[in-house]
Amino acid sequence: MCSAVLLVGCGGAASGESAPAGPAGDPAFSPCDDIPDEAILAVGMDPATEERDIMGVHQPGWNICGWNNSTHFLSIFSSTKTMDEVRRNEDFEDFAPVDLAGREAVSFRDVADRERTRCDVAMTSGGFAVMVSISESGPEPASEEPCVAALRVARTLAEYIPV
Repeated sequence: MCSAVLLVGCGGAASGESAPAGPAGDPAFSPCDDIPDEAILAVGMDPATEERDIMGVHQPGWNICGWNNSTHFLSIFSSTKTMDEVRRNEDFEDFAPVDLAGREAVSFRDVADRERTRCDVAMTSGGFAVMVSISESGPEPASEEPCVAALRVARTLAEYIPV
């Protein structure tokens, strides 16, 4: 989760609306507040495991939320960083364009993740990037490869992330 923060709350926008920056430069889209529990259940995560920020510490310019199940950890990062900044970040590699309901989107991996247990999908949202990250974790072996899971989750949750 930390490397994504190297790149890249409150308030929200209705589904399909753009998300301008919120107070103090934080993004208006807040995954913890703007994605309903039913959607988190629909992607196979447990809403009761919700974690805001990074170890409870707010990261200025970011709204971060995470959930988990017995095999994966899901993090969603909302930022005022652009898709170009995502692509230029030297901590990321293996960029591949993905089809995400007509919006600009790419999948990629973290350079430091040599075990390939994590994958991210970044999509445009109000001119900025929202990143969906899936990491293998938990007591059970993962039944789904992280990039497959990240794209599935991004496609399912895209309707809750402002265009």
